[in-house]
Amino acid sequence: MNKRSIFLIIIAIITLVFMGIFDNKNYLLMSFIFLSLTIGIYFIRFEQRKTNAKEVVFIAIICALAVGGRVLFAALPAVKPELFILIMGAIVSGPETGFLMGTIIALTSNMYFGQGAWTPWQMFALGIIGLISGLLSNKKTGTALLTVWGFLTGFIMGWIMDIYYIIGFVDPINVKSVGIAIAGSFYFDFIHAIFTAILLLLVGKRWIRIFNNYRTKYDLFKE
Repeated sequence: MNKRSIFLIIIAIITLVFMGIFDNKNYLLMSFIFLSLTIGIYFIRFEQRKTNAKEVVFIAIICALAVGGRVLFAALPAVKPELFILIMGAIVSGPETGFLMGTIIALTSNMYFGQGAWTPWQMFALGIIGLISGLLSNKKTGTALLTVWGFLTGFIMGWIMDIYYIIGFVDPINVKSVGIAIAGSFYFDFIHAIFTAILLLLVGKRWIRIFNNYRTKYDLFKE
C-alpha cells in the first residue's frame, strides 16, 4: 500500500472524528470536505503523469452504474449491485481512483436516498472497499479470491455502519449492547455479501476482461 493510499485512509478517519466532535450536526459539510480532499489527492496523482480525459469518463461511468444500480434496487435494501460495480472499477483503475469512486457513489446516491450523519460513514466504507479492491489492480485475480473478497465487502460495509450506529445511538455501550447491534444488522449484511459474491462468481472475470480491454485500448490508468 503506497503513501497516497495510507493518506486517504487517514483523511477519512479524521473526517469521521470531526463528525463526532460536531455531534453529527454538520454532516453535509463534512461530506463535501471528505469528497473534496479525496478528489484533491486524486488530482495530485493525476497531475503527476500524463492526463487522459477518458479516465474521467470511465470514473463517471462506473459511478453512474453503481448509483443507478443502488437506486434501481431501492425496494430491496440488502440486494444492491453497487459493491460489485465498485470492485470491478477499482480493480481496473487502482486504489486511489477506487477510493474516489467509492466516496462519489455514496454521496451521489444519497441525493436520492437522503443525506444524513450516516453519509460520511458510507463514503468511508465504500472508499475503503474501493481502495482495497484497487490493490488488486494489474494482478491476476482468480474467481475464488474475487468471490471471497466480494462476500467480505458486504460485512465490511455493514460493520463500519454498525460503528456509526453504536457511537451515535447505543447507550450504554457495552459488550451486550454492541453484540445486539451487530446481530441486528447480520441478516442485511449477509444478504448483501451473498448477492455481491454471486455476481462476482458469475460475471466478475468477464467484467474485468471487458474493463481491461477498455483500459488497454484507450491507454488508461498507467502508473
